[in-house]
Amino acid sequence: MDNSQFLVGPQLIGLLFIIIGLLQRFMPPKNINKWYGYRTLTAKSSQQAWDLGNRYSAIYMIRAGVVVLVLGSFIELGMAWYGVDAGVQKIVGYIILFGGAMGIGILSTMATERYLHRVIKKPAVKKRK
Repeated sequence: MDNSQFLVGPQLIGLLFIIIGLLQRFMPPKNINKWYGYRTLTAKSSQQAWDLGNRYSAIYMIRAGVVVLVLGSFIELGMAWYGVDAGVQKIVGYIILFGGAMGIGILSTMATERYLHRVIKKPAVKKRK
């Protein structure tokens, strides 16, 4: 197995999500903005929702990044161990790379939104008579 393929395979997406999660966790955006942080309508609805959403999504990204890093490493090493063709390794690596990125993004957003809706209590809307 080519070592460069191992470095640019699915492990890269796991490492990137860990780094992004750590940056967001230890250098969170202070105020609601449109450039940096967890930016959904729910998170932008209040400063409390913004802070909670950024904290939760950062932790989720770190954990998911570790899972993708470990699983990607095992898959790549397993394919090398069993002598899988380099072309097949590359295809599988890219599938895991892009699938991992999309999966982490979608699952992170779903989990964070569910958390925010559970934790943030919205004031009751009065019905008109």
